[in-house]
Amino acid sequence: MSSNVFLIHGYNGIPKIYGWLEQELKKLGYNVIVPKFEPREGVVYESWKKVLNNYKKYINEESIIVAHSIGNEFVMKYFSENDLKAKLYIGLAGFSKYFEWEDKQDLNRACKEFLVTERELKSFKNRCTKRYSIYSNNDHIVPFNILQEYPKDIDAIPILIENIGHMGKKSGLEEIPRVIEIIKENGENR
Repeated sequence: MSSNVFLIHGYNGIPKIYGWLEQELKKLGYNVIVPKFEPREGVVYESWKKVLNNYKKYINEESIIVAHSIGNEFVMKYFSENDLKAKLYIGLAGFSKYFEWEDKQDLNRACKEFLVTERELKSFKNRCTKRYSIYSNNDHIVPFNILQEYPKDIDAIPILIENIGHMGKKSGLEEIPRVIEIIKENGENR
């Protein structure tokens, strides 16, 4: 089986770092899949599920999943619902607890809809052989205490990288070499 790398985006769409990750991973010989889900008001579990169903046959025990923000919760729900497994999971600005923003009602709606259950959290721990959670001390979206709790919730290796924000469009982050390093550290099965 070859390793497919899935780059799952969050609420605001595909972050800039995914373009860089895709190029770097292709140089290493990986098959990179970047499903394009509807952003913002289109962040609806059933709609996102239909999109990923088109790629489900490529998800196997050799797959690598990189998910950003609410995309992490989507992956947990989807994997649990479809009894899927992967070799490696890397969460970027991941969270599994609900929190609200003032004046961002649609984002609050999406977070409620994608909120994972305790069963899904427990299930996910057994669905990915290795789990990592990368987060920052200056994330402008997810509260720091929730970012810190997330790796504990899924038994992931926590990786704090200072001053990279939420790793989305507003952060200005263009690359994240630590993701490539983690993939290399966990074997380059292609």
